[in-house]
Amino acid sequence: MPQTPDDDLTGLLERWPYDPDDYIREVAGADGRRKLQVRFPMGIEQYELDGRPDGLRPLGHESYLHYFLHLRRQAAESDDPDSFRLTTADCDLLRDEAMIFSYRYDLLYQRKDHELVVRDTSRNLAAFDLLSRYAESAEDAESLELYRPFAVRLHYAARAMLCVKRRRFNEAVRMAQAGIQKLDQLDEIDDHKWRRERKTASAKLRRLARQIRRARPLSPRERLQKELKRALDREDYEVAAKLRDRIAAMNEADEATES
Repeated sequence: MPQTPDDDLTGLLERWPYDPDDYIREVAGADGRRKLQVRFPMGIEQYELDGRPDGLRPLGHESYLHYFLHLRRQAAESDDPDSFRLTTADCDLLRDEAMIFSYRYDLLYQRKDHELVVRDTSRNLAAFDLLSRYAESAEDAESLELYRPFAVRLHYAARAMLCVKRRRFNEAVRMAQAGIQKLDQLDEIDDHKWRRERKTASAKLRRLARQIRRARPLSPRERLQKELKRALDREDYEVAAKLRDRIAAMNEADEATES
């Protein structure tokens, strides 16, 4: 393709200088679609925010994952439901596609676009499951498992943060704990990188759960219990007795409501 002066990116790079603290932005594309742009010291990457990050529609489908899921459904409805398998070439397509999705949901998590993180991690986890179950080669079946702990962590962390946004703090903690449990239940892989990734993912979800607990507003009962402890610590037993009475009244009210 012949080159023209318009191909020079200098002007664009100068209008958006690299800033390590502010290097991701969302823009409206000339086609009206939303784009995610990432500024690096030597250039810019651009991702579609919907569909495949590169904007392609392989074989007329939203993604190769959608295409192979379509073939699996066809096989399930045929006379030979066990005929669906993924060749090494098929797995290569799914692996390459999963990688660009993982780049996007990593960026989305940094931007706190948690709904889109849940969408993209769900999609990649489905791709990992497809390879794990249907790849003809054992090597291909395990080829994406190294990336599963990271996807699991971001998936449950994003779901937890959506709960925090709705001020459902207890649910947010349970979501982080569900992610830890999911990581603990993963089939063990004899790979030190995989073990390190799972350990790191689990530690970060535990830290997130602690942060959510600290940020959670105290309930009226918890505030009274905290005041009661302070009163006992300073041996103010008169105030402590009144606080106990208020807590007991709350408990009786709760029991009456439940009955």
